[in-house]
Amino acid sequence: MTHSQEVARPARDVVARDVVVGVDLGTTDTKALITTPDGRRIAFARRPTTWTITHDGRTETTGAALLDDVLSTVADALAAARESVDGRPVRVLGIGLAGLGESGVVLSPEGLEASPVIAWFDDRGGDELKRLDPALLAELPARTGLPVGAQWTLPKLLWLSGAGLAPRRGSRWLNVPEYIAYALCGEQISEPSLASRTALLDQATDAPWEDALTALGVGADFLPPLLPAGEAAGRVTECAVPELVGAVVTVAGHDHPVAAVGAGAVGRSDLFNSCGTAEVLLRSTPGRLGDGDRAALVARGVDAGRHALPGHSALIGGMRSGLLMRRVLHLVGAHDPEGRDAIDRRWTARTHAARAVSVRGGAIQDNEITLRLRDGASPDAAWAAALAHVAQRTTALLADMESVVGEHGRAVAAGGWTRLRSVRASKSAVVSRLTFCSEDQPGALGAALFAACAALEGASVETLSPLFTHASGPPPRADTDVPPPGRTTPPQTTGPPPPRLPADTHH
Repeated sequence: MTHSQEVARPARDVVARDVVVGVDLGTTDTKALITTPDGRRIAFARRPTTWTITHDGRTETTGAALLDDVLSTVADALAAARESVDGRPVRVLGIGLAGLGESGVVLSPEGLEASPVIAWFDDRGGDELKRLDPALLAELPARTGLPVGAQWTLPKLLWLSGAGLAPRRGSRWLNVPEYIAYALCGEQISEPSLASRTALLDQATDAPWEDALTALGVGADFLPPLLPAGEAAGRVTECAVPELVGAVVTVAGHDHPVAAVGAGAVGRSDLFNSCGTAEVLLRSTPGRLGDGDRAALVARGVDAGRHALPGHSALIGGMRSGLLMRRVLHLVGAHDPEGRDAIDRRWTARTHAARAVSVRGGAIQDNEITLRLRDGASPDAAWAAALAHVAQRTTALLADMESVVGEHGRAVAAGGWTRLRSVRASKSAVVSRLTFCSEDQPGALGAALFAACAALEGASVETLSPLFTHASGPPPRADTDVPPPGRTTPPQTTGPPPPRLPADTHH
């Protein structure tokens, strides 16, 4: 063999880098984050999530397409991870799967995909839901913690039944992250925070809601057994991404509560504020709520279900704050980074807007925002009015939550809008004990944390969260210029000893 024909072989003592993978399968993008088992970020990748628009304008996809999205994105992230560790091989200890709720797959009794994946925002089934027994509809908020509406799984299944795709006896429902887990490890499980978004789970008993199952013509086994986030569903068997074979699989859960964990809002009564196009307030509370509390919260516009944190409930309220702020910035010509930063710098808590500009809209169901302009209106006044309106809605939503479950403890905000000083300051004025998380992918990070919980002996959210999460210090003062929040040393905590990390392996 000549020198040019020699094949380079890795040394026998090359040490593989142990990693975990967090997946956040979102409506727009599918994201994969690679970290060490103690939370150090190694690589990240994203790809667009696959959807199809039908001839009649409906939005759907398939489980197979979403699985391909996940595997392709994970493969991209693993390739980047190998580059970041100088070409060393990586060993995936675990993979955590988080993502959108309400959408999923009906599995046939033979375990095959038997329905399209209807997008959570597709309103199919709304009319069929309204035709159900009025007594069932009246009981739905107290029983499920959800309002009567087309977003949930139940109406989508009613529509499938009317379209000739009714689930058969022996069929099962898997939410999207649960279907990905099934495709990887062959086990069918139901994660509590995702099950809470179906309108099929009786929140009082954690059992399938019998009346809903009867309306669908299916049995109690239509929902697989519950398995909390951070517990192993199984191990990856055959896979198109060979590095995943043998990895522990866990379903981390619904994207919002998993992002709360990734941002560090893991206390008994912590509040998480996700500041994207659709702003979310998510309040954690220990234990299970009563029927009356669930009904009261739903009447106030708050969903009340299970948290990805084992043993906790999650209260979720939404607003269209990002939509409002984006439209105001475009209206006043601050649609580029330079214009946005300029109006952000000029804002102070004393910027007067009450008489010059008023705002209406911004509820989670609103697609229209109304601004009323009077003499003295200016770009700065319009921006101040938008922030003041968001603050008022935040105050009202917090009051609705706390009227039922009491005052929150620590609060953590994350998301693109918190990069603006004016947004951080206005939020700090109405949300007590607020800190800011600089992690730009809290959903994927939370999924990676749950993967580490499943893969490491003795690991838990309590022991891993200080390692995985980074929050800023004291909230910014409204009257000072504050630089964007940066990473800080994780806080020291007391509690159980840290999990035992596996030694790097030789291949």
